[in-house]
Amino acid sequence: MKKCFDRIYAYLEKFKNADTDIMFQSVPDGKVPAEAFDYHLHKHWELKFCTQPQILYIHPPQTIHCSTGYDYVFAVTPGYLRVSEWFMDISADENVYNFLPELLDTLSRVPPHSDFNGFRHHLTQAVISNIQLILEKLQWYAEYDFKHRDLAERVLNYMSNHYFHAGLSAGDIARFAGISPQQLNVLLKRKNGMGIRQNLIRIRLEHAAELLENPDCSVKDAAALTGWHSPFYFGNSFRKHFGISPGEFRRQSSPFLFTKKERGTKKNEISRLYVVEP
Repeated sequence: MKKCFDRIYAYLEKFKNADTDIMFQSVPDGKVPAEAFDYHLHKHWELKFCTQPQILYIHPPQTIHCSTGYDYVFAVTPGYLRVSEWFMDISADENVYNFLPELLDTLSRVPPHSDFNGFRHHLTQAVISNIQLILEKLQWYAEYDFKHRDLAERVLNYMSNHYFHAGLSAGDIARFAGISPQQLNVLLKRKNGMGIRQNLIRIRLEHAAELLENPDCSVKDAAALTGWHSPFYFGNSFRKHFGISPGEFRRQSSPFLFTKKERGTKKNEISRLYVVEP
C-alpha cells in the first residue's frame, strides 16, 4: 500500500507544479437531464484529477453532476478524506490539519476571470499540498483500515460509493472483490443475510429516500440519481422495502406537498403548493 500512496503523492506533485484547468461541474438548474448518464450528488466535496487533458474537476456538496473519467478521485469533509477505496478518519488525529473544505469553498467563489489566474493557481496548490500532508500523516490509518476490515465490509463500502452507476452489475462488484459472484453472494449473506443485488437495491433505496425528504427533488429525479433504469421498477422496489410508494413517502416527509386532487381542497390553507406525482 505504501507504493500506492507514493504514486498518488508523486502524481499530485506533478499536478501541483503544472498549469491546471479547474472546472466546477454541476447541472445549472439543479434538475436531472432527461437523458441522464449516472447523474448523482454527494454530501461531501469531490475532487477528480485527470491528466488527458490536465483538469481538476471539483463538485461541491449537494450539487448534481455526472460521472466522468479520472485518474484519482478524493472525497473531502471536515472529518475524513477518502481516496479511491481508502478511508482516512481525519477527526481521529489532532495533529492533522484539514483546511480543504475552507480552501475549496474559497476556490469555488473565485471569479473565472484572467485577473484572478494567479490567485486561483495558488489556491489550487494549497488544496493539493493539504491533501499531500494528510496522506503523509494518515497513511498508517488507511493501511490499518484496509487490513482489518473484512472483505464483505469493503464490498459494501464499494457499493455505497458507486451505487449511482446505473450499469453497475453483480459481476462488476465481484471483480472488485476478486472472487466470483457466487462466492461473493455467500460472503455477503453471511454478513447481513442479503446477496449482491439485494444489498445494492437496499443502498440505492436508502439514498433515494434521503433525497425524497427534500421537497425540491421529484420521484423521477430520486430514481435517476440513485442508479435506477426504470421508474416503474424503482417504485415497486421502494414500496416493497418501505411499505409505501415513493410519492407517499415524499408527501409524508414534506407536509406542504399535495397531490393534484388535494391541491383544490388545500389551496386556501397555505400560500404555496407543490404538486407532486400521483
